[in-house]
Amino acid sequence: MPNDEPSAADPFLDEVVERTLARYRGIASHDVIETMRELLVEALTEDEVGRDLLERARPRAAPLGSGVAARDGAEEPRRKAGGGEDG
Repeated sequence: MPNDEPSAADPFLDEVVERTLARYRGIASHDVIETMRELLVEALTEDEVGRDLLERARPRAAPLGSGVAARDGAEEPRRKAGGGEDG
């Protein structure tokens, strides 16, 4: 695969394309597989819908915490019931 292809710079795109092509290896010729690869990469990088679908499928980093934080000058958030010694 040439290095100027978008999938060479995007490991997730390459993974999606390879996973899709895996089921056709052994039944389709090398030329057919390469044509399919080109079409898949093109559809997932140049088409608006394809790009959107790829971005929606892309894994996201998990948040480091719950995201609950006290605002400057505000009191700390209340604790949930049952979360303390008395609770």
